[in-house]
Amino acid sequence: DQVAIHEAMEQQTISIAKAGIHATLNARTSILAAANPIGGRYDRSKTLKANVAMTPPIMSRFDLFFVVLDECDEKTDVKIARHIISVHQKRQEGLTATFSTLQLQKYIKYARTL
Repeated sequence: DQVAIHEAMEQQTISIAKAGIHATLNARTSILAAANPIGGRYDRSKTLKANVAMTPPIMSRFDLFFVVLDECDEKTDVKIARHIISVHQKRQEGLTATFSTLQLQKYIKYARTL
């Protein structure tokens, strides 16, 4: 809901109206958002703004944008799907994480000081 996102980012509040109760809550937090491209596929010939249905006032509130593309490759997709199925069906080990949860927490804590 773009209206709610805009309110949270602009005024740092969230308005809730449920069961006849109206409340405004503080919303001082970082926001991570994701958007799917219009039509389901990202068009590299268009700008980010043209690929996602997000208004300029909302886009201007974000500090960083990362475009994550899924390259269509049937062989790779089948390989990934088989791995996921084998992990769940045969209880095989998944991939080992490069960083521990504690290491990621320390990194995020450090990054917030920058």
